Amino acid sequence: MNRKKILVVDDEPDIITYLDVLLENNGYRMLQARSAQEAFSVLKMIKPDLICLDIMLPKKSGLALYCDLKLDEDLKDIPTIFMSAFSLARDFQGKGFRNLIPDPRVPEPEAFMEKPVKAEKLIEIIKQTID
Repeated sequence: MNRKKILVVDDEPDIITYLDVLLENNGYRMLQARSAQEAFSVLKMIKPDLICLDIMLPKKSGLALYCDLKLDEDLKDIPTIFMSAFSLARDFQGKGFRNLIPDPRVPEPEAFMEKPVKAEKLIEIIKQTID
């Protein structure tokens, strides 16, 4: 069975562990990166089916990484779900997204989830996006 690969980009070990168990239990293969730089290295070697991306990362933010991905010809079509402890859910969609990322070449992500991520909701969004 060829399991779909999901890259989780998060610098919190507890989140990585939680999502690893959740994704594995639901039939997905999790790849991980703890920084934007590490994520880009992984993405150049293995193209995942989906990215779960934290906004607050060390050195380079998830927003900056997302812009880089969406402007990269090889990586721009990988669906992305943002995850953050910030209460940005309402501000992150539509005009709010454009306030954060004004570049019209950068599309909105497939979804935004607040941490702590609700397991059932995340799996539902993943299934709608890549299954």
